Amino acid sequence: MKNILICILILSTSLFATQARVESMGKRSAFFLDDVSIFENPANATFYSRSLIGELGFYQQNSLGPQDVGYSKDPFTPWFGALFKYGLSEGGTRDPQITFGGVFGREHYNFTRFVPRKVVVDGDTVAVPQTITNFDAFLAGTMMDGSAIGAHVYVGIQEGKQDHASADPAQGTIAPNAHVSILSMDYGANFLITNNTSIELTFGIARIQYGPSRRTFLDPGLFSFYSQGRTFLDVNAIGGQFVTGYKLAKMEVPGWQEKYYGLNTGLNVAISRGFLWIGIDGILIEETVGTWDKETKEGETYFVYREPGSHEIFSTDNARRFGGIVSFGIERNVLGKWLTIRAGAQKSFMYNECTKNSERTNICPDRIDGHIGQSGNFWSTNVYSDGTLDDNIGFGIGLNIDNKLKIDAALAEDILFRNPFQGTGRLVSRISAIYTF
Repeated sequence: MKNILICILILSTSLFATQARVESMGKRSAFFLDDVSIFENPANATFYSRSLIGELGFYQQNSLGPQDVGYSKDPFTPWFGALFKYGLSEGGTRDPQITFGGVFGREHYNFTRFVPRKVVVDGDTVAVPQTITNFDAFLAGTMMDGSAIGAHVYVGIQEGKQDHASADPAQGTIAPNAHVSILSMDYGANFLITNNTSIELTFGIARIQYGPSRRTFLDPGLFSFYSQGRTFLDVNAIGGQFVTGYKLAKMEVPGWQEKYYGLNTGLNVAISRGFLWIGIDGILIEETVGTWDKETKEGETYFVYREPGSHEIFSTDNARRFGGIVSFGIERNVLGKWLTIRAGAQKSFMYNECTKNSERTNICPDRIDGHIGQSGNFWSTNVYSDGTLDDNIGFGIGLNIDNKLKIDAALAEDILFRNPFQGTGRLVSRISAIYTF
């Protein structure tokens, strides 16, 4: 009964995956077990229950200006945390156990992308502050057979102050009517269903609010629901696992609703001195957007939400996207076990059906002839090379020190094409680490 558990434990201890590893090796972690998955399934925290994890942050290509050189600015959104274990077994075995811990400073893009930069109410514009607390708490436990359950809470809040671009926390403007709060809670399980099959399930709820208007906790239009799961089936013929999964989400904030449906299937295989995975996803996304608009200032594009009046009737724009993603990742040790080279890629093919009923610029591109309120159909794909987690190619390295400290770096994709005597751009975009004790 414990064959699959032993396999999972081997993968989880020998193939720790940080965000930098995921970014450089296919940009997705849907088809293998990794420590990043604790944010998607808190039950997986039991596999990393004695560890320190964190990230120095990341640089997005040209995010600091057209040269992106010579700036003395730290990388964006560094974070750190730890997981601890309390054993409940009197015989010295691994299970049962309790895992607890927390993470400070990690940004959850799946939530923050629904927070506008500004809100307009009765003609007054209020800047929405960034979340400050940004804390993740984990509590999980295992049973005698190694099956695990867990809970995870995320809290991101700021109130009463608008930040300036300066890194000095004393800078800013007192603004009692400015606030933002993101609260989420999810529950997960990881358990055996046969001798060679395990399954993961997660169910969660989130509440996203931003001001100046205040709403009661149970007001409609503020709650989002999401669920995802995957099944790992050991396949001896390939020396790896066959993986299938799903993801469902209904994300909702005032004036914006998104429904996400996803199914995927893939393989992960242990190769000589390395690891390989490949997968394909089928995706359907439906969006309805009301009084949101895009603004561009100094080359940066961001969202603005205009709160409608009590008797105002406004039109909505609708979009429907469906298609797939093909992705793969590979890594191989090149100098013993302490140096690893990684590479990967993803390519999406999405067919877009967009109906634009308003004169706002949000989810539907403008027509070249200027007509409003007509449908437009077109194909789209992920960007090729903007240095983000959504672009096409990834490349990176990893250092392994005594199987205790593992440091991963996502490298700039053009690093091999650069003139070493010309200091342009950055060589590394993200650095993550995990230490087990």
